[in-house]
Amino acid sequence: MALLSGAALGLGLPRPGLCVLAWFALAPLLWLCEEAPSWKRAFTFGFLGGVGFNGTALSWVYPLCRFAGLPPVVGFLAWSALAVFLGLLWGLIGALGRAGALRRPSLAPWAWAILWTAAAAAAERWTPRLSIDFLAYTQWRHLGLLQISSLAGPHALGFLIVAVNAALLGAWRASARPQATVPGAVLNASLAAALLALCWGYGLASLAARPAGPPERQFRVELLQPAIDQYQKFDEQHAQRILDGFDELLARPRAGAPALILWPETSIPRWVTTEGGLPEAAAWSRKLGSHQIVGAMVRAGGLGHNSAIHLGPDGETLGAYHKRELVPFGEYQPLGFLERFIGILAQMGGLTAGDRVQPLLQTPLGPAAVSICYEALFPRWARLDVSQGAKLFVNVTNDGWYGRTAEPYQHFEANRYRAIENRIPVLRVSNSGISGVIDPWGVVTAKLDLGERGRLDAEVPEEDPFPRRSFYARHGDWLAVLCLLATPLLLL
Repeated sequence: MALLSGAALGLGLPRPGLCVLAWFALAPLLWLCEEAPSWKRAFTFGFLGGVGFNGTALSWVYPLCRFAGLPPVVGFLAWSALAVFLGLLWGLIGALGRAGALRRPSLAPWAWAILWTAAAAAAERWTPRLSIDFLAYTQWRHLGLLQISSLAGPHALGFLIVAVNAALLGAWRASARPQATVPGAVLNASLAAALLALCWGYGLASLAARPAGPPERQFRVELLQPAIDQYQKFDEQHAQRILDGFDELLARPRAGAPALILWPETSIPRWVTTEGGLPEAAAWSRKLGSHQIVGAMVRAGGLGHNSAIHLGPDGETLGAYHKRELVPFGEYQPLGFLERFIGILAQMGGLTAGDRVQPLLQTPLGPAAVSICYEALFPRWARLDVSQGAKLFVNVTNDGWYGRTAEPYQHFEANRYRAIENRIPVLRVSNSGISGVIDPWGVVTAKLDLGERGRLDAEVPEEDPFPRRSFYARHGDWLAVLCLLATPLLLL
């Protein structure tokens, strides 16, 4: 039951995206933890629920390993090991939730919501971590509900989901035992329903305030989606064909010169240096008179970085961003000894993370903050960049590793949360898709689908509708901090 409860919750994520399940699928897991005879048993139930959720959410890990030519047993072990590791947090939540619910039975829904939020916020800082298990991600279809993230950040919807599930559990107990006294069940269910309605109301009001017509002045932007076979990207015999493919996209007719052109992650099929520049891309900057941000593997000071290089209209390098949150086992090896047993790991890793705070890229659209690949899953980086004055998010990525699994959809949707949380537009460019433009309300205004090859010509309004950004961007994870402070009060 614990496994199935977590797995059903995971089905709310993109592909298949059964978002409605999140509002009741968690209740059986909470019931198991509350009824557990000991904290160890509650930990086990929570852990199994986490394995079910993360195993479902990360089902693309197995085909990823198979695409890379690894044996089926290695793919299964990688998938299950990751689900088990991430399930440990859920085990902790199960044990803490049992203690909080037993000590405060009349406040059980709010104890569960507080403890879950506190644990998720604390674990957000773990490394290595994928940060795919934010419960808010299960509601990606409901744009009205997502707007609450601009007030209380990435954990707001998770708090609400847990509270509603726990309130439903209390109401079920009250109906199943009419002769017994179930303290606060009706009141808690009413409060949870009212809170859900308030969030919906705020979201609908926010979306109603979004301008209906096209703005008077807009920046032209171009996003290049070359759809290169991932396993040919760094093969020397395909290098020229890959560069010719970018030339073909850039040579297509256009209505006017763009202000900014974006290339996906690791676009250039070789190592480069910031001093040496990018002659292939620079030629197009000079021809079009446009700024460009180009994903490339950079050697700097004897270190290797996964980077994005900013070129000016004259083709000169104006700045560079080096990825801060590296992918474990892909860009660095947390368990180096495994290279002796799994040969492909020896071909990966060796990259160095960039500095925590890096200069923003000064583009015609304003100061731009860059995230590379799965950095978009970490809300703290986006909020840090906004505090430095960013007016635009650029996410360059390469999801070609994953084929037509759920991963590219999960990855794309995470960017909508970052846009809403900070009230800032996001330009996302991917090698194989999904590329798109997302406005500060999380509305996708232009998109190239998965597997499609093309150049996305889009517009971004010149006027900034949220010059002060969001309440969350200004005040931080106040909800998470309050939950962390309340946790010892619930447990003592």
